[in-house]
Amino acid sequence: MTSSKLAFLTIFALPVPVIAALVSIHCQDAAFEDSLPNDAAAERVVNPATAGGQTISSFILSPAAITGGESTTGTVFLRYPAPAGGLTVSLRNTGNATVPEHVVVPEGKTSVSFSVATTRVNSLASVDVSATCQNTTNSTALTVLPPEKRVWYVSPNGSSIGTGTAASPWDLPTALSHGPGAAQVKPGDRIWLRGGRYTGTFVSTLRGAPDAPIIVRAVPGERVIIDKAVVNSSKQPALKVKGSWVWFWGIEVMNSSVDRRRSSPYSGNDQPWRGSGVDVYAPNVKLINMIFHDNGHGIWDKQDMTEVHGSLFFYNGNNKREHALYIGNASGTKYITDNIVFAQGGYGILAHSDSDSSSQKGLHIEGNITFDNGILTADDQKTGNIQVGGVRGVSAQRILISNNYVYNTITNADNKNNGIRLGYEDMLNRDVKLLDNYVVSKTPVRLWWWEHVEFNGNRIYSDREAVDLKMPRGINSSGYRWDFNSYVSDPGGGLKFTNDSGVLGFSQWRRVTGFDKNSHMVAARPSSVDVFVRPNRYEAGRAHIVIYNWGSQDFVAVDVSSVMSPGSRFEIRDAQNYFGEPVLRGVYQGGSLQLPTRLSKMTAPIGNVERVPRHTAPEFLVFVVQSLYPDRKL
Repeated sequence: MTSSKLAFLTIFALPVPVIAALVSIHCQDAAFEDSLPNDAAAERVVNPATAGGQTISSFILSPAAITGGESTTGTVFLRYPAPAGGLTVSLRNTGNATVPEHVVVPEGKTSVSFSVATTRVNSLASVDVSATCQNTTNSTALTVLPPEKRVWYVSPNGSSIGTGTAASPWDLPTALSHGPGAAQVKPGDRIWLRGGRYTGTFVSTLRGAPDAPIIVRAVPGERVIIDKAVVNSSKQPALKVKGSWVWFWGIEVMNSSVDRRRSSPYSGNDQPWRGSGVDVYAPNVKLINMIFHDNGHGIWDKQDMTEVHGSLFFYNGNNKREHALYIGNASGTKYITDNIVFAQGGYGILAHSDSDSSSQKGLHIEGNITFDNGILTADDQKTGNIQVGGVRGVSAQRILISNNYVYNTITNADNKNNGIRLGYEDMLNRDVKLLDNYVVSKTPVRLWWWEHVEFNGNRIYSDREAVDLKMPRGINSSGYRWDFNSYVSDPGGGLKFTNDSGVLGFSQWRRVTGFDKNSHMVAARPSSVDVFVRPNRYEAGRAHIVIYNWGSQDFVAVDVSSVMSPGSRFEIRDAQNYFGEPVLRGVYQGGSLQLPTRLSKMTAPIGNVERVPRHTAPEFLVFVVQSLYPDRKL
């Protein structure tokens, strides 16, 4: 991956699994052949790690925000195992931190960790830390924080005349308007929400500062629910955010209204009408480890430089026009990272502009697990998992789609079997990078009208199509870097590659385009079990686990030692039955945990939805692991 910077605060970062390395292990004995008849068999490719495919796939700091004077751990991940003698990685940083000059990834390994020390600060300081290996540099940001400022408390039974203490908490509207008299909550303060249900629609005018954000957070271990609890013609969200530099953390946002009609009862049209979970009207807002379910849109956000991390989205949308995330960005970078997104009425992640009043520039979409989106509505409604693009005149640019995990149940209808689509109507998009994604879908990737493309390290599994590529008129492939990918189909599946020349087999595709010189295709159903663990950037001991259980095992061993320390109390929840009993709970003894795959119970959608989803087990499973902190101090 080329250099990328995370938003100025990204806490408890992630060891990204190396998909291409797994492919080389699981498929090394399979036959390489084309899936279209009358096409010559593809030649066996050389080791991609020695053919220029080796790169830094990810560089993480865990945690990535610490109080000055504390230390953190950095980890560099390679796409392929290091060669004999190991591989040297050079390190650099800006002020307020100290890193080694270099580290060595041991032979046969894909990662190496090191310590980062910091100094005390009086105000927030952002430190750039970069890792360079074989002419590839990957950077991330370490946030060094001053000591905590004031703390306030909110309760469902709080009052506007309270003092904001634990004994005399505020109500939520008072807290979201800076306290009584709109004057008490200052930049750098923290607002703790006690457990319970906050019913209604709320507006936050809180405004922090670049070096002192205001944090609105659920008390750990307490379930905090904001419930709009109604539908009406105003289409107001449960929470409207109107101030910058505010973080919302650990809050469940929902709508308990049972009216899930496709068409608006107020206009009669098929349109967004249920009201979002959160509408964002200010830049530099963070939504961390939230839960959005049974809203209209989960999040509607056309502001700049938002970060949405570690959140769950499910059952949002009454129709194909209401999505988990409906987003845009014009300046800086918006980060959509490590979310679990499934079973909406509409799309999963939709970065879309239907006019020139919004832009699709600077989107960093990484580490998301997105599956079976659109399944809540009937098959006549076409949907997808990830889509970026705009109408004519709205050119997308600076787009990164990296290390995402996409899955559609093979029996889903074609309209419900779309993976990643990049490009909508505008026919001259600027630049996009698709790196190390794992996509299982009938229509895995549509890539339309881009000047510059980097398509490397991806694994594509389909029973019919690998890629649908359209190039802008007058643009050749000199701006494309396309290699080190793995394409997998069932035996005799007829896997095809489509471009302006027509429908091609794999050998024809490579010959006509010059792409995929060191990639390969396998016409055999996988028998592996691919497991990925992605630690959370903001909470120690929290992670998402995704399992592609091609081997149909009843239990799968998952090593969570990168997330938890021996002696930690923990629980693991099935993302598709998040409010049910944990699948596993206990004290971590080290090593791997055995997770069950024969699961069927699911959280039920609210109201009269068009279709009740079915569990994707045993083939595809997603879990949330989190440490428990019974004695945590506030």
